[in-house]
Amino acid sequence: MKLRCICSAFILMALVACGSENAGTGVAVASVPEVVDEQGITAICDTCHGKDGATSINGAPFLAGQHQQYLIAAIREYVVGERQHTAMRDAVVALTDAERLSVAVHYARLDTPWKGAGKGRSASTGGIDKHAVAAGKRIARQCTSCHGGKGISTRPGVPNLAGLQPDYFKRSLRTYLSGERVGADIMKNFKYSLSTRDIDNLAAYFARLKPGKAALATQGSVKWGRKSAAGCVGCHGANGNSINPDIPSLAGQDGRYLKTSLQYYRDGERKNAMMKQAVAGFSDQKIANLAAYYSRQKPASPASGESGKPGVFDPLGDGARLAASCDGCHGKNGNGGQRGVPRLTGLALDYLFAAIQAYKAGERKNETMQMFTRTLSDVAIEKVSLFYATQAPSENKQLGKGDVVAGEKISAACAGCHGEKGISTDPKIPGLAGQDAAYLASAIREYASGKRHHQAMTDTVKGLDKQAIGDVATWYASLSGARPEARLPESPTRWIVKCNRCHGPAGYSAQPDKPILTGQMESYLVKSLIAYRDGTRKHSMMNAMLAEISLSEINALAAYYARQSRPEK
Repeated sequence: MKLRCICSAFILMALVACGSENAGTGVAVASVPEVVDEQGITAICDTCHGKDGATSINGAPFLAGQHQQYLIAAIREYVVGERQHTAMRDAVVALTDAERLSVAVHYARLDTPWKGAGKGRSASTGGIDKHAVAAGKRIARQCTSCHGGKGISTRPGVPNLAGLQPDYFKRSLRTYLSGERVGADIMKNFKYSLSTRDIDNLAAYFARLKPGKAALATQGSVKWGRKSAAGCVGCHGANGNSINPDIPSLAGQDGRYLKTSLQYYRDGERKNAMMKQAVAGFSDQKIANLAAYYSRQKPASPASGESGKPGVFDPLGDGARLAASCDGCHGKNGNGGQRGVPRLTGLALDYLFAAIQAYKAGERKNETMQMFTRTLSDVAIEKVSLFYATQAPSENKQLGKGDVVAGEKISAACAGCHGEKGISTDPKIPGLAGQDAAYLASAIREYASGKRHHQAMTDTVKGLDKQAIGDVATWYASLSGARPEARLPESPTRWIVKCNRCHGPAGYSAQPDKPILTGQMESYLVKSLIAYRDGTRKHSMMNAMLAEISLSEINALAAYYARQSRPEK
């Protein structure tokens, strides 16, 4: 019996998702035989699902009050292999029919309310722990005399803290406490009074505050500062609103503080190789112009999401805002920037998504790309990929020096995968038309040497010498790129209408063979929808309907149903 109890826990970890295609196929719904020790069978399930059937641990779904017929059918699908999961099937097979029925009946008759939006998280806090915020608020009282009561500086030369990225805040505070940063000796006084947890709590509190413009700006030309700021967008984001938690937002920051900080970086008093290179040779006037420009920009809160507008579904707009940090290297709208850096227009969403994930995971080696991608979620990566996939390629002005005619002949070996004239028809294979020649030549050399791992590519290019590589790169760079087909995400409202047809208003299904979604655990709904989309969970209607759904749409759907409440009985 002990083995069977343990197996029951595994059974229920994956019972609930969307519709059971084979419900009602001869599975009897009956009362539980008295010989079954229901309490003994389900006791081990409490560790994941809770005694109330709605206290989820480790992402387990809520089961309390779920339709009995659906639960029975779900178990049956594991038995016959219609749901593919070897461990689950083995666990279910080990139980008798009566024990499987007992598990379904037990959870079906519980009436615990579901609250699937998650604990300690809400739209207002953007995922920042509310307890850390409260603790940070208490500690922050000693910061108000310099940084203002709401984290908005009222003293010239003192930075705003409201809305500052938590990771950057923590790293910066530690450098002040250690004396690595100059110009704020008073900060050293807190070295022994602030613990690591205190610093984390302060970071949470200030990130939660609504950012605003400092009361005091600085003298300088905003017009000329805006022109100089074009080189800062790649790191600090559009209008100085960074989306990278390692890089500070500059919008609305105290102008004198910005001016002094930039001078410190230029003169080497603050140690940061990237910043020193960025401002090398800047005059005091140019720095003053930059500081004046950023001090007058409207800040956005990092707790509000990519769009800065909680609750707004705008994947393409979010992608554009996220992609602004890529402009410094890849150029406006991905149409080419630095020589040797790839153009992103003309590349399909699937390819871009896989490539960015590879940089994030370190499978593609590039320190700068890893820094900018390490904090991006899969949803954010998808949004960036969507944005670039929808941009029209412009004429490539960074051509190579090879022989175009010779390059065209060599390209015949590439057309089978990358398409005629470099226009790929496979969304997982990059188009090469209009690509930067220096980048193409570098990539080909890496494939030839095995530095980039792709056996088919290595076999194709390993025999090319330096001249041939230059020729074929020049040929592709001379061609006109094409915008690939890209499906735009549908609004959550349209998806909800589709789902409610089977699952009922707000997902509260009245059909016993369709699962209830109302109030289900959000993370579990996301996982289940992805499984149907990818075909790892089989259901002909669900697989077909979700075949092209994006992660943005999945997250919006899951968030909607997780926040619904069951009607009162």
